[in-house]
Amino acid sequence: MASFGTPHNRASELALEIYANVLEEVRADRLVQRAVERAGDYLFVHGNHIDLSSFDRVWIAGAGKASVTMAHALGDILGPKLAGGLVITKSGYGFPLPGIEVIESSHPIPDETSLLAGERMIQFGESLTEKDLVIFTLSGGASALMESLVPSVSLEDLRATTQALMANSSSISQLNYVRSKLSRIKGGKLSQVFFPATVIVLVLSDVIGNDLRIVGSGPFFTPSRTVLRSRFTSPIVFPQGLFSKPVSDLRENQSLNLWSAFPDVQHYVVGSISVAIHAATDAARAVGLGPLPYADPMLGEARTMAGKICRHASQRNLYHQCMIFGGETTVTLHGNGIGGRSQEMAVAAASAISKLPNTCFLAAGTDGSDGPTDAAGGIVDPDSMNRARSAGFRVPKTLKENDSYHFLEACDGLIKTGPTGSNVNDLVLVVQAEN
Repeated sequence: MASFGTPHNRASELALEIYANVLEEVRADRLVQRAVERAGDYLFVHGNHIDLSSFDRVWIAGAGKASVTMAHALGDILGPKLAGGLVITKSGYGFPLPGIEVIESSHPIPDETSLLAGERMIQFGESLTEKDLVIFTLSGGASALMESLVPSVSLEDLRATTQALMANSSSISQLNYVRSKLSRIKGGKLSQVFFPATVIVLVLSDVIGNDLRIVGSGPFFTPSRTVLRSRFTSPIVFPQGLFSKPVSDLRENQSLNLWSAFPDVQHYVVGSISVAIHAATDAARAVGLGPLPYADPMLGEARTMAGKICRHASQRNLYHQCMIFGGETTVTLHGNGIGGRSQEMAVAAASAISKLPNTCFLAAGTDGSDGPTDAAGGIVDPDSMNRARSAGFRVPKTLKENDSYHFLEACDGLIKTGPTGSNVNDLVLVVQAEN
């Protein structure tokens, strides 16, 4: 399944084994199978039942990097009850689903294919009646993959806004807050399009705390007016001049009337980073390591978080143990290199790890895609700095140029998995094991 960098010590070997086990445990099809079962005409989701016989047609729709894998498992459960459907995913992440249309589009920066996918989803929703049931498989990535813009905003406005926010270390909450203001389908608006059909949403969360407003920009989530008032009367502060005028005008609009007619849609979270943390804990124990899972999520600047983790590791006696962290960091772009938040964490940790014998630092996403690269993340050991240095790379210059991909490539530390069929945030493992 994976093409990992070559482990250069026992700790790296065990860390990669643990990471591979985690990817198997968080596969979206496995998580759907655990959450959903069918008995005759009754479908049970987390124990709540739905009478399929009360509908003329049952559809699967979805959007996100793991949505096709989720839909595949759900289709097997529904069997002949399934009428068809439409699922949108990242380019290269799709595969054929019997009776279901699969569309691939752009991520992380939306393009024309994202708009075409969004319009196709609107067409699908508008074809539904009150006798239809739609089970929507939602996972991270949907925000970029599926879009329909309000008339005053162009695709170039959206692309420039997305790139600016990502380059300025914006969190996924900040990014999707702005996206929802520019969209005809985000922030609960797709629920109006699908009305009067009955919709339930299966959510594979890549957001800390499983905030349903944020996962995929919440296309069906309609929070209470109290929540909306609190959220939109205290707007997030962004740097001056970050947005074009059409985007600024929309972002500053605090109107709440838009949500008053939204139908309620039931959401079920079938998987999140907590599943990955538990899986890593079990996998570490299975290979003979003492697991040290940390409840506090990784947040903030990637290189800063890596420094905190390494300082914590250096202050502990990590003999034959595995520190486990989950979350999602951010990167402020200063240079023109390539990489992602997990790769930047690994490079930022390289210097500290070089002083910790028989240790390694692994940082990788669970979706197989770290930033706009073909790598899921990276791994460094005590000799990684020497291997990178022999190829002409230095940590300070690499971080200044945001070129973590090429640094890790030079020290044989890239982790490449391809599409994993999941997306539940990022994982960091710090392993100490005698050779």
